[in-house]
Amino acid sequence: MPVESLFPRLEPLLPSVGKPIQYVGGELNATVKDWDDVSVRWALMYPDAYEVGLPNQGVQILYEVLNERDWILAERTYAVLADMEAVMREHGIGQFTVDAHRPVKAFDLLGLSFSTELGYTNMLTALDLAGFPLHAVDRGDDDPIVLAGGHSAFNPEPIADFIDAAVLGDGEEVVLAISDVVREWKDEGRPGGRTEVLRRLAASGGVYVPQFYDVTYLDDGRIGHVVPNRPGIPHRVTKHTLMDLDAWPYPKNPLVPLAETVHERYSVEIFRGCTRGCRFCQAGMI
Repeated sequence: MPVESLFPRLEPLLPSVGKPIQYVGGELNATVKDWDDVSVRWALMYPDAYEVGLPNQGVQILYEVLNERDWILAERTYAVLADMEAVMREHGIGQFTVDAHRPVKAFDLLGLSFSTELGYTNMLTALDLAGFPLHAVDRGDDDPIVLAGGHSAFNPEPIADFIDAAVLGDGEEVVLAISDVVREWKDEGRPGGRTEVLRRLAASGGVYVPQFYDVTYLDDGRIGHVVPNRPGIPHRVTKHTLMDLDAWPYPKNPLVPLAETVHERYSVEIFRGCTRGCRFCQAGMI
């Protein structure tokens, strides 16, 4: 069934908030697909304000890679500012995408890209606004799968109670693999519900699903052991590394915002990471 846009309810409220342009979408190179024409639906979130999140290269790459497949739909959502949050709560409007203003709760997957740990609390606010149970253990079969990725998901334990799964490393190939797993599970009639699709993702060896691991801690707070708690779950989750950037020349059609953003420039990716390995720096370590 089609999922109705929240924009008719949202538009009359926009004059009451600051920077309403952040919530209207319609950017050059944005993609809007028919809900019923696809098999798998992603809501991609950069958990910060639109003006910070729109230029993010990672989200733009995944948005384009996913939407190139005619059986996948991907839309974007961002953290709303405090005044908008108050308006949404007052009028009962849930977290929405900026592409077609569909409720995030209606999607199959919510993929969050964390560049910094500061996004963790923004994620919790977005989950609450969307109407999700905050703790993964409390979610049902109708709730989207909450999937974390990005630099600050390399150690997902601080948010393990709130996410269903995490991906380590580059996302271009693995989001398509995840989409294949979800499509197959849906085509089979969703056997085993939410637990089964998460089991299939974990069994692939490239997705960390916290509920399938027991974590013990040392006296000083460091992690002692992370051990699978059921058969068929790998002891070690593999980091994804894109070996040939030339084979993935994205984004080919970058999003051009209608509003001013924090990075007013065109980005060209020439390599990833850093060879210097300075101990204080993420780029050299991952």
